[in-house]
Amino acid sequence: MSTIYVEELEIYTILGITAEEREHKQKILIDYWLEVDIAKAMLSDDIEDCVNYRTINKKILSVVENSSYNTIERLLGILLEVVLAFDGVSHAKMKIAKPGALRYAKNVSVTAERSA
Repeated sequence: MSTIYVEELEIYTILGITAEEREHKQKILIDYWLEVDIAKAMLSDDIEDCVNYRTINKKILSVVENSSYNTIERLLGILLEVVLAFDGVSHAKMKIAKPGALRYAKNVSVTAERSA
């Protein structure tokens, strides 16, 4: 197994419980790790043998930009389901960070992982 790692995907969305959070999109940062088998792709150099992380990233962007959740935890659960639905992804770990969510803290983040 190998890992695809995407670091600090920056997206704006509605996320939170206060009136201000529900009214204005805010920045979140997403890191994710996908366990995949790249053995065939390492030999073939053929995109058809790869897990296409660009397609996965576009799907994550679409889901997040069109979402409106109260909690990071719910968004995290939805996104783990999304990435695990892609062929070739056997395990996923994801972290969602919300900059400025706590005074004096750079970010608040939640991390979870699931297997297909």
